[in-house]
Amino acid sequence: MLLKGVIRLKINKGLKLKYYPKLFLILFVLFLLSCGHRKSPTGGKKDTESPTILSILPDEFCDINNQDIEVVFSKPIDRTSIFSGIYIYPPILNKKFKWDKNTLKIKILEDLEQNTNYFFTFFKRIKGEHNNKLDQDYVFIFRSGKLNEHRISGEIIYEDKSDEGQLVKFNLLTADSTLIYSTELEGYSYEIDNLNSIEHQIESYIDKNENGKYDYEKEPYFQFFISKKETSSVNIELAYADTIKPEIKSVNALWNNQLELNFSENIKSVSEIKITTSDSLEIPLSVLAHALNEDKITVVTTKMDTIQYKIWLAALEDLKENVLDESSILFDGISIQDTIPPIVISSFPRNGATIKTLLPEIVIEFSEIILTENLSAKLVSVESQELTEMRIDKGNSNIFIFKPSRELTNYSSYNFIITASDMTNNKSEEFSTFFIPIVRQE
Repeated sequence: MLLKGVIRLKINKGLKLKYYPKLFLILFVLFLLSCGHRKSPTGGKKDTESPTILSILPDEFCDINNQDIEVVFSKPIDRTSIFSGIYIYPPILNKKFKWDKNTLKIKILEDLEQNTNYFFTFFKRIKGEHNNKLDQDYVFIFRSGKLNEHRISGEIIYEDKSDEGQLVKFNLLTADSTLIYSTELEGYSYEIDNLNSIEHQIESYIDKNENGKYDYEKEPYFQFFISKKETSSVNIELAYADTIKPEIKSVNALWNNQLELNFSENIKSVSEIKITTSDSLEIPLSVLAHALNEDKITVVTTKMDTIQYKIWLAALEDLKENVLDESSILFDGISIQDTIPPIVISSFPRNGATIKTLLPEIVIEFSEIILTENLSAKLVSVESQELTEMRIDKGNSNIFIFKPSRELTNYSSYNFIITASDMTNNKSEEFSTFFIPIVRQE
């Protein structure tokens, strides 16, 4: 009926009869086309599986001088992604990549550094043929000559407890900030083994928005420089950046020669402490020593009177390097004298321990500040009763660090004995700790 209606309309407009068959054919084709519908092409199930590294030859820690390295992937790889997805330290500039199906062969075409560990990192930006990223970052360690076995380990400490359980991005760099390799850590401790005998720095953060970089103030961060040691213990303290300067909250006179200063946050350092009477004369009170303990500073002075004093602090710095140029506060002196003798709170090495060095640091923590001149310490060989001279690396504080002036005798027993008096001549009991250095020879 529709077709007739259209033809009838054309007749009314005077079309000649000879054009009717052609018009009918055109309208019929249009009618057939309008009865159909387009359909999207169908295909198989979308590939969402990430490629993995199934194996690598030679085995990790092998000597790769004059050897090719073969990496077998679980599925075909976009070969162009390999060039930006592989990182080698120390750099191997002269190399060639060759493919055989899912196997990548890395041909090394230069002489390698002797007695050096080589770190091969395969980043997640390596992609399969369907654009799926590698399932994780892989790090493999090989050697040229002798394997280096230096180690860095420690705890992972989170400023914000809600960050616990998240992956921690860990970058290991040289002292001049050249990347060695990257990996991801999780949990509350870490251990990085088989490092070269060089100075390192570590950089860690939580990539909360997964943009591949650290975002200042939005994400927790940690950075630390590590000297050239066989074993280093470094805690990764993930903290958020802030720009708030520390403030002194209060001063308590504990004794007539000792003050406790309380701050708004933990303190890293203070360059100068000055005390005077609060009147117009500003008579100075001598500061003999001070010790930092988190958000407190203990200050030992000459004897105070029961009058008001004013204390100034210069360049007060917190743990996030915010510096308060100058701060001051008033406090009242007291006449109560300290009658409590000092005691040893902790010691390292602990009593009866074995240690893995012939030049140990002996660390003693007292219950109060001790001046070096009021302390007596000796290190005695148990077998020969020979005394070993020591130097004091840290003193005039509540924590003392001693170090022997020469190497101790391997497998020999030593006794460290110490006594001390505080500023009001309260004498401690004799304290001793026994230890044995055991260093296994190669």
